Amino acid sequence: MIEIALAIHIAFFVGLVVSLNARGYLNIYSGLFLYLAFHFIVFVQRPLIVHVFDLRSEFEFMNFMPTDDIFLKTLFVSDVGLLSFIGAYLMALGSKPIQPTFQYISPTQSELRAFLIAFLLLSPLILYSLFLALTMRQTYGVTVFQELGEINMTIDPATGQKLFADTTAYVVNARNFAFPFAGLLIQMTRGRWWSYAAIFLCALVALQLGERWEIVISTLVASMMTLYIHRRRTFTSVHYAGMVIVLALFVMIGQNRDSLIKFLTTGEIEFSFDIAKSSFGSHPDFANFDFLTFILAKVPSVSGTYSYFTQYLGIFTQPIPRMIWPDKPVGSPVQWVNLAAYGNFVSRTASLVGDGWISLGYAGVVTTLGLCGWFFGTIFRKFCQPGISIYFYLAYFWMVGLLLQWARDGGYKILDFFLFCIGPLMLAYFIERMFWGRPATLSDKAQPSG
Repeated sequence: MIEIALAIHIAFFVGLVVSLNARGYLNIYSGLFLYLAFHFIVFVQRPLIVHVFDLRSEFEFMNFMPTDDIFLKTLFVSDVGLLSFIGAYLMALGSKPIQPTFQYISPTQSELRAFLIAFLLLSPLILYSLFLALTMRQTYGVTVFQELGEINMTIDPATGQKLFADTTAYVVNARNFAFPFAGLLIQMTRGRWWSYAAIFLCALVALQLGERWEIVISTLVASMMTLYIHRRRTFTSVHYAGMVIVLALFVMIGQNRDSLIKFLTTGEIEFSFDIAKSSFGSHPDFANFDFLTFILAKVPSVSGTYSYFTQYLGIFTQPIPRMIWPDKPVGSPVQWVNLAAYGNFVSRTASLVGDGWISLGYAGVVTTLGLCGWFFGTIFRKFCQPGISIYFYLAYFWMVGLLLQWARDGGYKILDFFLFCIGPLMLAYFIERMFWGRPATLSDKAQPSG
């Protein structure tokens, strides 16, 4: 039965992609394209691999083994989420395919001044955070630098998350505020080879801490910006090669998170790779399907309730630094569903589909993925209009790139990534409005002078 269901599941996905492409809806600059790529990785190829090779490591980790009924239900629920995303996305477009204008956007003098002021305001935080990153081993044992004394971290017993006790993650990770400025450099130089140094330097700094989202998202953003500047509608062989390299780095670093740190501190090289234990095998990186089976089995039959979207109340408590509120709860102050209470779900991610199911079952999945699809359809429609500002133009690439992270993690934590990658652009926007009035748009710039 599972074999037949998998065949139908795969055929349905392929047919859907072919149909969307034939109707002109697939575009490499769109959120739809990226969500389809995510869905393929975690909800199409992953269940096939799990079944064919009988992968049980994640199920054993969670102290849970799905029944055939749950396996089949998970395939169906993931497709409900996909259809909800696509349906809302197409509605946001007015059910008409649109294409980017490929109009080059050059910042005005007032915009450049606003960016410069924003960078100067944020640079102390960026430099301090870079210093921390180069002197602290945050992931492994949380050994800290002698120059500054200890940065104390605690581990939340309920979720297993590492928490800063006497500082805030917004300061420690402030180096990521440099990303949008690095993107601006690529735009201003029209993708000259040396302009990529800044964005990849920021990403490589994160690698020595074992953090990988920066290099994945920054590579994706840099590739999309370069293609757009050169008016290309598809990825080139160079970009595919770059993605393969980044994917390989993502997989290998997942198995060797402390190798770079050991090399920098001791000069010793220790590196290992096992394909069976890589991200495509017995590893949690792409195992959102496995995690979703757990969620469907436990909510609401074991939890006794849905969360009814109360997990999003964490949006209001998240910005408060723990140094001000030491007893701040991890996540929402209201927790009607705690996955860690039903098994070992430490450091696992729910995905947008799982988060929607936790909220309200099928209705939650349709609502969550529908709102997400509508959002990315709306911003893509605006992106394709010929009057966008440099601020929205740059922010768009980061918003679309971060969809991969949001789809994998689910919930509101994506706002942290949005803060770093889009916050400086919003700051520059408000600076220009404050000192030079309304920011110029492309239509304004096209007006003749005199």
